[in-house]
Amino acid sequence: MKFGVIGYGSIGNRHVDNLIKNGIKDIVLLRKIGKGNAHQLIEHTDFDLFLSEGLDAIIISNPTYMHSNYLIQILKKDINVLVEKPLVAKQKELEHVKTLIDNYKGIGMTAYNMRFNPCVIETKKFLDSKLLGKIHYARFFVGQYLPDWRPNMNHLKSYSSERAMGGGVLLDLIHEIDLAFFLIDKPNYLAFSEIDKISNLTKDSEDIAEIVYKAKDQSIVSIHLDYLTRGYERFIKVYAENGNLVSSLSENYVKIFLSNSEPKIKYFKDFSRNDMYNNMLTSFIDCINKQIKPESSLLEGVSSNQFAIKLRDEYYEQN
Repeated sequence: MKFGVIGYGSIGNRHVDNLIKNGIKDIVLLRKIGKGNAHQLIEHTDFDLFLSEGLDAIIISNPTYMHSNYLIQILKKDINVLVEKPLVAKQKELEHVKTLIDNYKGIGMTAYNMRFNPCVIETKKFLDSKLLGKIHYARFFVGQYLPDWRPNMNHLKSYSSERAMGGGVLLDLIHEIDLAFFLIDKPNYLAFSEIDKISNLTKDSEDIAEIVYKAKDQSIVSIHLDYLTRGYERFIKVYAENGNLVSSLSENYVKIFLSNSEPKIKYFKDFSRNDMYNNMLTSFIDCINKQIKPESSLLEGVSSNQFAIKLRDEYYEQN
């Protein structure tokens, strides 16, 4: 199998390393910045030359604002594609992508690697068992101090800092929106959102968002995203008629409280961050080989992307 990788920053590097780890060494890069790589892979700067390599699958891992032009052409050619989240940065781009997906014959996957976190897998398994009963309320929280994300570069020069590059918590931390949709349900209607830039940690992108919606089953879902929290905190909390569940994605454990029983806790001590990315990649390859639709499909990516873009556009229209 021959892979193409668009973008060779930190995430592009990770995907290439994982491809090689899985025995795929026929890899071609498309990159606009930098030159040369540790694996002596072929590099192109021209997209048409890149496509002429006869690629079986492509991974899009450049900055979000650059996704759409490549994704649109890849979908038209029915090439298998794994797209880093979020799919695109603008509503008009998303509408174009949606129309193309309807007739797309390739295998397309949104790179929601958090779905491959063992805590999320355990949480999904337990929620599907229905032992908690009716869900009343769920909380999805992620906070990480932006300057700590990429300690070797000025955070104000990162794409996260700039709205025009697709930066800001709504798109950058869209995993929590996807997890809320995946584990609980999509919104029946939006009850509340508060989005703002309240620090000097970004140039002009939003650094905090609080979102509350009601799902079709009447459960209330709240989502918190920020660049402000010192250290790193990420969790899911579910409160239901028969008990509660706490899933710590920053400390790698799931704790379950059921009525009339002792709390049970499961740790994932051997988990490493790259496991998520590698398992996501092997799942994508497996879907191609078996010609089956990935659970984290392009349409799943469209759903969370549309929700985030709508909130983002409403905020910037008013500010």
